[in-house]
Amino acid sequence: MLSRLGLAWILYFASSMACAEEAALRPSARMVSTADVAQWLLALLAVLAIFAIAVWLLRKTGGFSPAGKSQLALLGGLSLGMRERLVLVKVGDKQILLGVTPGRIDNLMTLEGEQRLFQSPATSNDSATFAAKLQQIMQGRPND
Repeated sequence: MLSRLGLAWILYFASSMACAEEAALRPSARMVSTADVAQWLLALLAVLAIFAIAVWLLRKTGGFSPAGKSQLALLGGLSLGMRERLVLVKVGDKQILLGVTPGRIDNLMTLEGEQRLFQSPATSNDSATFAAKLQQIMQGRPND
């Protein structure tokens, strides 16, 4: 008769043999090849390129603008030195000329109505406005 210890060893070896046969029947884990790494890198580069293009397009188009026409717009700027600028901003129907320095922003002039520098063609009835004259000079047309 077998002792209990002997029976335990037989059961242990029988179960380990069954596990070994089962492991031999399963497909082994595949090693990561250089082709896999190259495919992952190309996919990563493609995602980064799509992200970069999306960011570039958002910067060029000004991002997501509200549904209506914006009441605030930057019309132009002029550099006066290394750190000083004149900036013309449109706020509603007004134009504000701002002096911008590193330490402060000063309101130099507020232009309303006919005083505005850049009139939209729909609101400007007078062809003698500054914007119209400047456009005529730039296009090389003589004064009308």
